[in-house]
Amino acid sequence: MGLNASVVEDYTRRTREIEVKTEELSQKKKELEDYKQNISKIKQDWLTPLKHLVEKINEQFSGFFSSMQCVGEVDLHTENEEDYDKYGIRIRVKFRSSTQLHELNPHHQSGGERSVSTMLYLMALQELNRCPFRVVDEINQGMDPVNERRVFEMVVRTACKNDTSQYFFITPKLLQNLTYADKMTVLFVYNGPCMLEPTKWNLKAFHRRRRRVAIATE
Repeated sequence: MGLNASVVEDYTRRTREIEVKTEELSQKKKELEDYKQNISKIKQDWLTPLKHLVEKINEQFSGFFSSMQCVGEVDLHTENEEDYDKYGIRIRVKFRSSTQLHELNPHHQSGGERSVSTMLYLMALQELNRCPFRVVDEINQGMDPVNERRVFEMVVRTACKNDTSQYFFITPKLLQNLTYADKMTVLFVYNGPCMLEPTKWNLKAFHRRRRRVAIATE
C-alpha cells in the first residue's frame, strides 16, 4: 500500500510544531510559576509587617476598650486577598454586653460612641507613630459623661507617659472633678461680653505645672 508523500510531510511538520509548542508551553509555565513566586514574595514582604503592625494597634485598642468594660477590635480586612487596593482597616466595637460586635459606622453606633472609638483608635496609633505633638479638637463633644470621663482619664495617662508626644486637647467645656496630672498645663481662653474676672474662676481643681496636655476652654 503506497503512502502519499504530502501526508508524510504534513505529519513530520505537525510533529515538529507540536514539539515546539510543547517546549514553549513548558517555558511559559515556568515563567508563570516564577512570576507567582515573585508576587508571593513581594506580597509577604509588605503584608506580614502590616499584619504585625495592625496586631499591635489591635492590642492597644482592645486594651483601652477592656478598661471601659467594652469590647473593641481592629483588623486588616479585604474581601479578596488578591485585590490589593481593597485592603483596609476594620474597626469593630461593642458598648453593651447584650449586643454583638459591629463595624464602626453611623448605622450601629451613636455619635458619642463613634467619638469614643475614634479617640481610642488615635491613642492606639500614637504608641506606634512618633510625632512632635498631637492636637485633638472637641473630641469629647457628643459623649455621655461616663465615657467622656473615661476617655479623658485615658488621654491623661497616655499623654503624661515619659518620652511621648506633647498633647493639645481643645474643648469648649469639661466635666467637673476630672483627674489631672502634674505634667499638664491648663490654659483658659477668656472671651465674650459676659466674661468673668479670672479671680472668680475656681482653679483649685487644676494642677498647672509642666507641659504635655494643653486644655483650652472658650
